[in-house]
Amino acid sequence: MRTLVAATALFFSTASMANDCNMNLHGEMELSHGQLTLHLPDDKLLHLDGHKALLNGQEMHLSHAQLNMLNQYHQNVNDLAPKVAGIALDAVALANEGVAKAFNQLLGEDNELVADLSSEIDALRIKLHQEFYTEDGSIRFNSANFDNGQFLGEDFESEFEQKLEKLVQRSMGSLMIAIGKEMLFSGGDMQAFEKRMDRFGEQLEADMEVRAAGIEAKAQTLCYDLSQLDSLENQISSSIPQLSGLNMIEVSESKYSM
Repeated sequence: MRTLVAATALFFSTASMANDCNMNLHGEMELSHGQLTLHLPDDKLLHLDGHKALLNGQEMHLSHAQLNMLNQYHQNVNDLAPKVAGIALDAVALANEGVAKAFNQLLGEDNELVADLSSEIDALRIKLHQEFYTEDGSIRFNSANFDNGQFLGEDFESEFEQKLEKLVQRSMGSLMIAIGKEMLFSGGDMQAFEKRMDRFGEQLEADMEVRAAGIEAKAQTLCYDLSQLDSLENQISSSIPQLSGLNMIEVSESKYSM
C-alpha cells in the first residue's frame, strides 16, 4: 500500500514542517476583529488595537516611539495570522489531494471511498477555517487552541489518522477486490503488480513533494517573521518598564533561519 503510505506520510511531514520553527508561546494571545489581547505571564492584560494600548483596562501613557513599537507589534500579529491559517489549510488540501489520488489509483475514479474521505477531510478543513476566521471573514487567532505552540497539533493529526483508518477498514473488501482485479490484469504476476504500484507511489510522492515545497517556503517565511516579532518583543520589554515581562513568543534557532 505504498500509495497510501506516500500520501499520508506527506501530510504528517508537511504538518511537522509547518511546526518546525522551534517556537514557544508563553501566556495567551488572542486576535479578533483587529483587537489583540495578550495575557502576560505576570497576570497583566495588554490590549492593542493599532492606535492605543490598554494595560489592565487603563490606557498607557507612552512616548511616540513606544506607542509606535506597540502599534507595529499589533500590525505584525495581524499580518502573521493569515499566514499561519494559510499554511494549515494548505497542508490539509495537500493531504486530501494525495490520499484521493492513491485511492483513485486502486479503486478507479469517482469511487465512494474517495468521496467519503474528501467529505471527512473537508470537515477538518472547515474546523480549521473556523479556528482562524470569524463568520464575517475577518481573521482571528487564539494561541490557547494550539498544542504546545503548534497550530497542527497532535490532536488534529490523530483525528486525521483515525478517520483514514476507519475508512480503509470499512472499505477493505472493495480494496481487496480492486487489488485482485489489478493482479488479473497483470496476468497474475504479483511482482509486476507490485512494481507498477511502486512506480505510481514514487510518482505520487514526487508530485506531492513539489506541492509541499511551496508550503515549506511559506513556513520558512513565517518562521523568519516570528523571529522578527520575538525581537520586537525584546525591544518593547527593554523600552517600556510596565511591559518588562513581555515574552509571549520565543523563537530559537531553526533550519528556517534566514
